[in-house]
Amino acid sequence: MKILVFNCGSSSLKFEMLELARDPRERRQIARGKFEEVGPRAKAVMTDASGNKTETSVALENQAAAALRALQWLESTVGESRPDVVVHRIVHGGEQVTAPALVNDAVVRALDEASRFAPLHNPPALATLRAVSEKLAGVPAVVVPDTAFHHTLPEHARTYAIPRALAARHGIRRFGFHGIGHAWMMERYAEICATPVEDLRLVTLQLGAGCSAAAISGGRSVDTSMGLTPLEGLMMATRSGDLDPAIVGYLAKAEQITPEQVEQILNRDSGLLGVSARSDDLRELESCSGENESAALALKIFCYRVRKYIGAYLAVLGGADAIIFGGGIGENSDGTRAHICTGLEQLGIRLDEVRNREANGREVSINADGSRIKLYVIPLDEELYMARAAARLVGIES
Repeated sequence: MKILVFNCGSSSLKFEMLELARDPRERRQIARGKFEEVGPRAKAVMTDASGNKTETSVALENQAAAALRALQWLESTVGESRPDVVVHRIVHGGEQVTAPALVNDAVVRALDEASRFAPLHNPPALATLRAVSEKLAGVPAVVVPDTAFHHTLPEHARTYAIPRALAARHGIRRFGFHGIGHAWMMERYAEICATPVEDLRLVTLQLGAGCSAAAISGGRSVDTSMGLTPLEGLMMATRSGDLDPAIVGYLAKAEQITPEQVEQILNRDSGLLGVSARSDDLRELESCSGENESAALALKIFCYRVRKYIGAYLAVLGGADAIIFGGGIGENSDGTRAHICTGLEQLGIRLDEVRNREANGREVSINADGSRIKLYVIPLDEELYMARAAARLVGIES
């Protein structure tokens, strides 16, 4: 089964064409590509199955135009433009789209409604879906919401302590995000240790430009750090994460700006960038932290926040079988992993320094022998996760 995967960001678009064998764990990558800084001078990188890259600068009105350009390239260069199914990542599924779903009018209406909670991400993803569906008429389309995995949050974990009638009137609750990544880490760890997901208790950490943690029990997300929006939770590249909500009103009054402008600061100008006053790139901050006090503080806060959530989720789960690191930082920064795990020995968490140093970019165990809780690095493969989900769904429906 040939599957075309689109992963739409607020200013970017990634795609991958792959072929799944009868065993869905096996795949053949046909082509992949990404468009960054979509606009008058977008950067496009296309890679075929042999690893040959084509890099260009191209004017693109939006992500939908980028998707059509990808289809054109697949047809002209790779000779593959008509898949058996197309799958789209959608950031917010809202209350109604709580699992991977075949696209129909009702699903699209529900995702349009959920766009009020993800105005930067859902609209371009839906525009891309419409453009691709028109171009590939007759090819089934599937959506995989990033919120779907966290639909299992129990009521006490998803409810904010505000008047219930007010929350119900506006649909305010904790949804959680990065669900595709957390689900991938869970499923892949279960495969590695040959244990059913129903028998596992896991803390999964997706650490990148956006960061989130999840507590998983019996194959279900029971808590996660992001909430109504991706702003809640861990410190991130440019997002503040958890803070006193009174700060919004205080800053609006003190700086004579609107709440929307404060929210912009918390989303775009805070986190690693805000504290360091230098960069939102953790690698750059690591390289200069020895002589730059602000960079060192930013890194210390980042690791401290993750460590706090690990402790909280071990309490939520009553212990864990494993803690899993994924995402750009989680997969590639051995220093950050080491700092996060420092001081957790009394909780049964012991890192092996040598294994950790050699783990960057690899799928491997990094715990010391005798550690009660296993530690793993599991690189994310969201495209394969979505392709598997689409294949299962189309197979069931056909």
